[in-house]
Amino acid sequence: MKRHEIIICSIIFLACSLFAADTASVGLRGTHLVNLPKLIWDQPKAYAVTSHCSSKPAIAGLAQAQDASLRKLATYQTACGSFASSTLMVFTDMPKDSKEAVTMADQMATTLKEYQKYRVTPLVIVEPVASWGFVDFSDFRSGLYDPWIMAYFAELKHDGITDSAMGTWVPFPEANLPYWNSQSVKPEDFGYLINDYVGMQKHYFPDSKSSIMLNSATYSSTDFNWANGEYISLIPYVKNIQHGLVDSFGLQGFPWAPRASQSGNGIYDAGEYLDPNLAKEAADYLGVKQIWLNTGSFARKYTLDDKDTITVSPEKRKDILGGAIDQAIKLQKQGYQVSINLFAQDKSTVDEATDWSYWGPDGPLHSPAATVFNEFATKLNQAKIGLWIFDI
Repeated sequence: MKRHEIIICSIIFLACSLFAADTASVGLRGTHLVNLPKLIWDQPKAYAVTSHCSSKPAIAGLAQAQDASLRKLATYQTACGSFASSTLMVFTDMPKDSKEAVTMADQMATTLKEYQKYRVTPLVIVEPVASWGFVDFSDFRSGLYDPWIMAYFAELKHDGITDSAMGTWVPFPEANLPYWNSQSVKPEDFGYLINDYVGMQKHYFPDSKSSIMLNSATYSSTDFNWANGEYISLIPYVKNIQHGLVDSFGLQGFPWAPRASQSGNGIYDAGEYLDPNLAKEAADYLGVKQIWLNTGSFARKYTLDDKDTITVSPEKRKDILGGAIDQAIKLQKQGYQVSINLFAQDKSTVDEATDWSYWGPDGPLHSPAATVFNEFATKLNQAKIGLWIFDI
């Protein structure tokens, strides 16, 4: 065979081989060979788990749980390569009549039973919201909701819920924010609201746990300018709570930054937005030795408008969470049992427009921010500070 014939045959053979390989690529990968370099380049980078957050084994079976938060906890265990947490924040609201109370209680009973099955403690945040809108604080104090709240707890009892399965209940969270329908009451009235709600809870579940959570910055009940919060004493909000009724005190505080289209400095110092002195003062007044901090670190904020969106690097988020640990350790050194509840939900597509999460749909092994969570959880475990999580 002549040289030019050999070359032609080789070219034909190579073309046929490439055609066969391309056909196989389409069949196996759904793309042509020419797109493979881009496909490989676009694959999410894998990040190894840098350390085990805990020496405890992971909770088994969470990925098959019915509850979305329990399933999400499985991904936190993946990020940790071990046990991550056994306390999850759960949200609920208030019934507007006895029929609704029974329905809501039955739904909550299902949740509580599954949490008990996996030995996960629920931190139940009871927001002052009913199906007809925000609960008027003065209406609640007048006793309007009492028969419905009693019906709710009675149904939980009827459904077989035990005191230990209840976890910890936190009614009227962050009552010192102007978000709620609280214009008709004074800060001192908050204690009476807690006495009423928790009193009904403990009528049916006397050994169950309860807590309160206040924001670190206090606002006038009629002032909706979020820049006007003051880091002042929380005693007015706790002074009328019945002694011995609540078991712990929660302080909420988050970092903040202005929009990208605005000037000004952000607030990233946890010593400011999680002032341990505010928590200590309130806890001492209540006579409790358990304090928990509700906080987080955002990846992106003002996400609904590109011109306003800001992004925080994983390194900065690591520093922010390190500041929260510092405040917890200060309280721990003064004799308090301390936990941090990490608010970690992606809320970038709703009105809050903030992404508090540490990984996207590809999971923790494909996100550099997952190592931020891993190191945070590891340090808390080493310091014997509890880690609680909210994510769904």
